[in-house]
Formats: sequence, C-alpha cells, structure tokens
Amino acid sequence: MRIAYFSTEFPPLIYGGLGVYVDNISRQLINLDQRISVFTWGNDKLPRHEIASGVEVFRETPVPMRDSLEIFLSQESRSWGEGLNFMLDLFSYNQLSASDLLLEGPFDLAVAHDWLGLSGGMAVKKAGVPFIFHVHGLEAGRSESPNAQLVALEKKGADVADLVITVSEAMKRELVSLGTDQEKIRVCYHGVDAEFFDPDQADPGRLAALRQKFGFAEDDIVVLFMGRLEPVKGILQLFSALAKVRAEHPGVKLLVVGKGNLEGFARLEAERLGGVALVTDFLDAEDKLHIYALADLCVFPSLYEPFGIVALEAAAMGRAAVVGAAGTSGLGEIVQNPATARPTGVHVNARDPADIAWGINLALQDKKRLKSWGKNARRRALDEFTWQKAAERTLQIYKEVA
Repeated sequence: MRIAYFSTEFPPLIYGGLGVYVDNISRQLINLDQRISVFTWGNDKLPRHEIASGVEVFRETPVPMRDSLEIFLSQESRSWGEGLNFMLDLFSYNQLSASDLLLEGPFDLAVAHDWLGLSGGMAVKKAGVPFIFHVHGLEAGRSESPNAQLVALEKKGADVADLVITVSEAMKRELVSLGTDQEKIRVCYHGVDAEFFDPDQADPGRLAALRQKFGFAEDDIVVLFMGRLEPVKGILQLFSALAKVRAEHPGVKLLVVGKGNLEGFARLEAERLGGVALVTDFLDAEDKLHIYALADLCVFPSLYEPFGIVALEAAAMGRAAVVGAAGTSGLGEIVQNPATARPTGVHVNARDPADIAWGINLALQDKKRLKSWGKNARRRALDEFTWQKAAERTLQIYKEVA
C-alpha cells in the first residue's frame, strides 16, 4: 500500500512522543514492504522533499496569512496572540500538505496523527482518499482549560474518519465517553527499541561520571522522573511526596529530567528540598539510556497519559516504575502492579501525593524484589511492545480501510 501521514513532527523536528512514534512506525512499515510518505512541517533550512531511511518526506513551510485572515475571525480568536499565529500557520501547513498529497497521489490511505493534522486528513477524505484519525491524546485531557473549538474539531475528525486508532484501552474509553462510535475504534500500542534500550549497553564509566555530576553517592537511591515539566505530568505532586518518601528511605535522591512551564518552580523546589538534580538540557538517545540506567526506580505520576513512552523505555531498561494509573492512563496498561503474576511496578493515584509516596516506599522496601520487577519489566517489553509487533498490528488496521 501507499500510505500518507499528516504529522507536524518528523526528524529532525521532534518535540515529543508523537515524533518518536511516526519515525519508528514509518521505518517498520517500510520493512513490511509498505510505501510511506510523511507530510510534515518544514522550514527554509531543511530539504522540501527527500527520502529518509526509505520514507518519502514532504516538508511544508507555512505561509503567514494572518494580516488578511484575522479580518474574518471572531474577537475571541483574535485575542489568542501568538496562539493565533500558530493556528493560522497550522491551517497553512494542512492546506499545503493536502494539496501536495493529491498532486503526488494516488494514495491508498491517509492518516492524521492527532488534531494537528486533522484538517488535511479531512480534506483528502472529501477528495476520496480513505482516512484514519490516529489519536495519541485529546484536548479534553491534555489541558486544564480545554479549548472548546479543538474539542469540537477532534469530535468531528473522529466522526468523519473511516476508522480511529488510539494508543490504549484507556484512551478508547475516553473517546467513547466523548461520543465516538466504539465500533470505529481500534487500539494499537506503541513499541520500544529494546535492542537499543538495553541495560547491558550502559557504560559503567559514563554512569560513574553522571553520579559525580549530579552529586549522587554509590549508596544513594536514585528515583527518576522523566517528562515535560507541566502540571499534567504530576511533577507538583511528586515534589510534595518527597518528604514522606525520605521519612522511610532517607537515602533517596530525586533526578528530574525535562523542560516545560514549571521549570522555574522545579528549580526552586530542588533547592528547597536538597538532594534533587534537575536536567533541562536536550538528551539524545545515548543520554537517555544512561539516565535510565542510573535510576533504581522510575516514577511517572501523570494525571493524564494516553500511553506513556517513557514507561516503556524504562521497562526495556529493566527498571520498575511507579505510575499514575487513575483516570485516562495507558501507563496502567504498560506497568503491571504487585497483584499480578509478574509485577513490574506500582499503580498510584497521581493526584494524591500521599499515594505517590506510598507507591515509592512500597517499591523500595525490598531491593531484591525491586530488581525482579525490573527483570519482569524488560521481559514484558520484549514480549509485548516491540516496534515490529506494533507495525504488524497497525498494518492489519490499515487494511480494514484501504
């Protein structure tokens, strides 16, 4: 099949899990003898058209049109400031991508990844191209103050699409609760490169250098948080939980890795609490591998997490995790709690700092058990969450529509 992707992220422009997903699944589908074309955001420094690792890439550079278009917008929309610039550029990207897709066709299928590519996907659907809406997250869960227009766009996209793919059973339930026909929804988990994210790949000398850099002694217990420094990731509650964790485990040091709107708050808390290392630098894959390897336990206390690629990377690295599992949480589907046959971590209510502290303390109670949970986690990553398995399942779904 010839498959077109609308994705605002693709290497080298990757800002989060969406870009990681599109990059990996594209290459895996190429290995399954599919033809993948990605229509993505570009700029004047990147080639407009190229073949990258077998994937055909079309980069669309938005044309600024605010001066004329804002005349037709409501007062509310005009008040968005820089947000309006982004939205108008996004419409330009979608229009250019949809036009190019139809010129470069025919395509057997178009897939819009999240609402950012919905306008283009819906446009080519109207022109006769089968269309799938791949939901990695929803506005209603991402934001504390959801934008009603984006919520309406996502709802319309799900209605218009021939099928909807989402990343966890939790996200499927959320989509159904918002009115999407459950018969149209398919669940397909992401994957992880467990050959790369392998604890045996960690360099002991590099780990020792990291310990020295962060001020961690050999006998310190390193608890790792990796994710955006935003309220939805539970970083506020994690800092609040730290005192109760240290009451039982005084040797705990917290390693916080990420960037976001709460970076200033995190710096102040790190200074106040002590024993907290904050890393806001960009990490390449090798850096991430060694950060995971440094950790004794990972904590991802997200309040809302459609899937949670960091938990999967941690699992591949043989690390147990304490995860927010209340509400919409794919983390609860990745991590197996202590009541299961092969536990890999602990589920907590991430809105409650006391529950986060309880989960961390439970995990740290028994070092031997913690290591066995980590081994279980890697085994689960190898058995259930390979990119090849994700690609095979994805292709089955695509064939329902194409």
